[in-house]
Amino acid sequence: MRTLEGRDQQTPQRRFRGMANTLAFALAGLGGFNAHGAGFLTAAAELGVEPNLVTATSGQIIVLGEWLRGTDLKSFLIDPDRPRGPLGTLLTAYSGDPGIFRPAVPEFWRRWTRWPATPSEVAARLFPAQEYVPLRSEAYLSGIADLLNSAPFGVVFNAYDPRQGTGALFGNAAAGLLWSDGDLRPIAGEAVAAALWLSLYGFEGLPGGLMDGAYQRPCIVAELHRFDRIYAVRPLAQGWRGKVPATWFDVQDWQCEMWFSAGYAAEVADMERINQLIEEGALTDPRFRKIQLIEIATDHPAGYFNYFTERPQVFDGLTTKPAKSCWLTDDACRCA
Repeated sequence: MRTLEGRDQQTPQRRFRGMANTLAFALAGLGGFNAHGAGFLTAAAELGVEPNLVTATSGQIIVLGEWLRGTDLKSFLIDPDRPRGPLGTLLTAYSGDPGIFRPAVPEFWRRWTRWPATPSEVAARLFPAQEYVPLRSEAYLSGIADLLNSAPFGVVFNAYDPRQGTGALFGNAAAGLLWSDGDLRPIAGEAVAAALWLSLYGFEGLPGGLMDGAYQRPCIVAELHRFDRIYAVRPLAQGWRGKVPATWFDVQDWQCEMWFSAGYAAEVADMERINQLIEEGALTDPRFRKIQLIEIATDHPAGYFNYFTERPQVFDGLTTKPAKSCWLTDDACRCA
């Protein structure tokens, strides 16, 4: 059972041995699919694989902070008593995600204290953008910020300004020494709150005018070109698994997966092209070198009724012995 507040502050934080400047992790967050990244970090710690820098988006920011705290990520994320599938989706729709967000029911009725004057205002009252309210406290988010700032490696995460259409990158002091693509903003509790602000929370009261950066960039990889090896940890299987979409629910899921995949493809396109040109001998400039971009994708398909529902088999797929052997190779792999 996960607990978000009141965690024992005496829990020993994770320690790391000395590192060579070669390795980066890119953790992609999407729709509450955090078990994959959590399993990856757990396996990395068990194997002694130590990064120089970790980028994270959306819910993976919390996963990374709790990993640094030394939390058992599986018990933190996965409630064995919570229903899954359609029943779990209905439960989340009507009651929210415990400790994460609640339905915006009081806020819905509060809007009706002022009678709408136009058809657009009627629509905004009946079908408001705000469906849920975030529940993580300022103290908890500030604690996560402190954990990220004190990490023994670089940490970078993103947020998005929907008015300007631009992204913002936040990093700790260690990341500033390794980052060569523009300045990083300092990590604070408000930055963490912004990076976790879902569109389901509405567009009023955005922390610092920013929201979840995964809507713009679901995985931060492009700036990691100075690292020799990059593990890109994506929570979706490559391509559509099983039968073609046949229901409205399938189509909604397909659209979300396509959005993620398109964003991810844009992140890695330049690296893959440079690697290809070097392999073909068409690029010999010594300023360019081949980068090992290793994709760690789950082999468990995600459907419409899996969003905001963490599955133990996804976590376990990264922590079994065969899976560990798989993702320690030099090639992209899917972990069952």
